[in-house]
Amino acid sequence: MNPSRADDLTRALLDFTGKSTDALERFAAAHTLDASLIAELCDFAAGDDGNAQAAATWLLKRFGVTGAQLSPGQTETLLRLLLAETGWLPRIHVLQMMDTLVLPTRLAAPLMDALAAQAGGANTFIRAWSVHGAAVLADQHPAYRDRALDLLAAAEGDAAPSVRARLRRTRRAFDWT
Repeated sequence: MNPSRADDLTRALLDFTGKSTDALERFAAAHTLDASLIAELCDFAAGDDGNAQAAATWLLKRFGVTGAQLSPGQTETLLRLLLAETGWLPRIHVLQMMDTLVLPTRLAAPLMDALAAQAGGANTFIRAWSVHGAAVLADQHPAYRDRALDLLAAAEGDAAPSVRARLRRTRRAFDWT
């Protein structure tokens, strides 16, 4: 990555506080996504700074990163955010990208466990997208369909409208649900 872009990225990520995405939008408008930028964003996502993780995953989502653009290792880096004690913003961004990722077999079981745990959590957006993520996982790894169906059924009784809305979209997206 050229030094100017690296400086712009670092500044945009560090300026992010979890509220305004203005600096991130400006960065995205001024720069083109390429392999070195994806690598740099994945490095920030794997770091210990929660705000930088949230900003990096937001940018990856904003750029529309897909499994076709990510290496298997980069995909694992992002998915491991769902397995770790990470803030809710990086998790929601990764959950919202799951439709476009190739989920590795070796992470399927721990990922399903994490998604099931998060589907019962306090944050309604994480609950909604975790159930969707479980369906994505089960679509790619059919051995997990029964467990995903159980999570979908449990979500039917969720009081949060956002959970029920995501559930309806998920059921429409997968014919086996």
